[in-house]
Amino acid sequence: MTGELTGRGVLAWLSAFFLAIMAVNAYFVYAAVSTFRGEDEQKPYLQGVEYGQTLARRAEQKRLGWTATIGAERLPSGDVRVNIALRDSKGAPAHDMALSGELRHPTDETRDHPLRLIELRTGQYVAEVAGVGPGAWDVVVTSSAKDTPFEASRRLWVR
Repeated sequence: MTGELTGRGVLAWLSAFFLAIMAVNAYFVYAAVSTFRGEDEQKPYLQGVEYGQTLARRAEQKRLGWTATIGAERLPSGDVRVNIALRDSKGAPAHDMALSGELRHPTDETRDHPLRLIELRTGQYVAEVAGVGPGAWDVVVTSSAKDTPFEASRRLWVR
């Protein structure tokens, strides 16, 4: 040993240790607060109040027996094509639906893309979206028709 360990030395080492811990914690708090916005929904209270209506729409959709098959593929141009096949309770293609949709990033709503769905052929709806990076994406499709409550969602992996 080169020197004797005194009370002041122990105090200095302990102070330096805890200052380093506090500095790292302060950095982590700053990084967490500056990169994550918190709530995903703009009005979570209203969403909770309207949950009974959401359950009623889902029950009506289940009674109607409508289903959707959702997929996505990367085109040679780099855009992503979202494909939706919509079928009624008898398995027949559902046509002339007023569908709206959104391609949502699971963790960053600033990267979401609206889907402009067009009926390519009977029961087959497509939308092409530019600027979609590879990774996990959620497709959410709803019908704006009052008489046909329809909602479907699926998580996809886009290459």
